[in-house]
Amino acid sequence: MNRRDFLSAAGALALPSAARPSGEKKWEGIFVIMQTPFHENLEIDEESLRRETDFLARCGAHGMVWPAGAGETASLWYRERLKYSEAVVREAKGRSTVLIGVHGANKFEAMEYARYAEKIGADGLHALGPGDGAADPEILTDYFTAIASVSKLPLSIQVSTPGMTPEFLMRLADKVPTFRIAKDEGPNVTHNVTRFVKEGKRRLIPSTGGGAMNLLNEMARDSGGTMAGAGFADIQVEIWDLYHAGKKKEARDLFAKFLMMAVLERQTGYVLQKEILRRRGIFKTVVMRRTRKFSMDEGDLRELDDIMEAARPFFRV
Repeated sequence: MNRRDFLSAAGALALPSAARPSGEKKWEGIFVIMQTPFHENLEIDEESLRRETDFLARCGAHGMVWPAGAGETASLWYRERLKYSEAVVREAKGRSTVLIGVHGANKFEAMEYARYAEKIGADGLHALGPGDGAADPEILTDYFTAIASVSKLPLSIQVSTPGMTPEFLMRLADKVPTFRIAKDEGPNVTHNVTRFVKEGKRRLIPSTGGGAMNLLNEMARDSGGTMAGAGFADIQVEIWDLYHAGKKKEARDLFAKFLMMAVLERQTGYVLQKEILRRRGIFKTVVMRRTRKFSMDEGDLRELDDIMEAARPFFRV
């Protein structure tokens, strides 16, 4: 069955974000963690980053996040983060919700990124914990409160240290009114989604990561979305739209195709997303800044050939 037949059988879908009324911002759905493209000399490839932004908007992604962990944030320096954050916001042109990563080594650096994100017209902020991995609840509270103190933009927080438990995040939401999205991808992520929905009374939108491997389970628990890689963004959006249009069987059938990629990513790492983006004409290279070792062998590449063949009829762009 090709994509047209599949969608015809599925019935009408929810509108992708690119087709929503201008100015309407959604805080739930598929918020893609963008990859950072590099030239062979390890400089950021701005043309490919802009192309990735446009690609995600055309895929109907509800949101995009740059930079975050999977985008190799730790390898970027201050001026790169400022310059290319603005490039992403400008290229998105309001077609999708843009969250700019504002985490830093300490609260002072993070506050500077937050101020800048608001200045350039980002829709929201995304923050991991401080760079030293602090787990002390008082330190974490001070850090996230400081970020929120310099910007009125909605804040997404990603669990990145042991101290960032569901209990901590729900308490933090009482202190930080702009705290909107809790991204959890720990070992108990599906159970934590249920906790955020029931115990937190949805003060926070529970989002997840982990390559979207548990997306169907999470949506059944009233998850607010997921933040996975960019390569199959349109497939993720299709699954989300089908499920929320009441077409759960069709969503599950398409999820089975997507899951092949998610499983392979566990073996190969984030370079898989870059290889998919290269094959789809978005990236020129698969260069990673902190390693020259290409972690995919011939068997992985053959597996990806088969996955791309199965997924291609469902690509939106």
